[in-house]
Amino acid sequence: MFHNNPARSATRYRRLLLWLAASATLSVIPALAADASDQQPGVKATGAFVALVVTDLDGSLQWYQSTLGVHVIKRGRSPRVAATTVVLGGSNLFVELIHYDVPAPARAPLDDTHPLTPGILKAGMLLERRAFEALAQRTHAQIFDDREMKMRSFLIKDNEDNLLQAFTSDR
Repeated sequence: MFHNNPARSATRYRRLLLWLAASATLSVIPALAADASDQQPGVKATGAFVALVVTDLDGSLQWYQSTLGVHVIKRGRSPRVAATTVVLGGSNLFVELIHYDVPAPARAPLDDTHPLTPGILKAGMLLERRAFEALAQRTHAQIFDDREMKMRSFLIKDNEDNLLQAFTSDR
C-alpha cells in the first residue's frame, strides 16, 4: 500500500497517522466537555500522540524539545521505509518525527483562516491548567475561551507550520 511511490507513500502515511491521532483527540474532547450526568465518555484518554513527517529533523527535534519539554525516547531507521524516525515523549505526550530519505513534494502552509484541502488540519493535546498557561506564555499564544465546550484553547505552529492546539478544562 505504501511502497509504490515514496512521495505519495509519505503523504498517505502522514495523513493516516495524523488522522488516527486527531480521531483519538477529537473523540475525547466532546466527552470531557459534556456534563457527566448527560453522557458517559466512550473513551478516556490518558495521553496524546501525533506523528509528523518533517523536512528538518534536527530543527523539529529542537523545537519540540524546547517548546513542549519532551525528550528523545528512541531514534532509528524505519524497518519499513527509507526514513529516520525519532519518538519524543514526556508527561503522557508522544511525538513521532519521521524524516524520509527522499523528500516529498512541498505542501502549502497551513492556515485555518482560509479553505483547506480535505485532510488533517491540526493535532491537539489536553493539558493541566498550569502546563497550559506556561505553554501559552512561552509561545505567546492567544487563548480562546469556548463556553459551549467548557474549555480554553490556543493554536501554535511548529517549526514546519504544523498546527497544534492545546486545551484545558481547568479554570
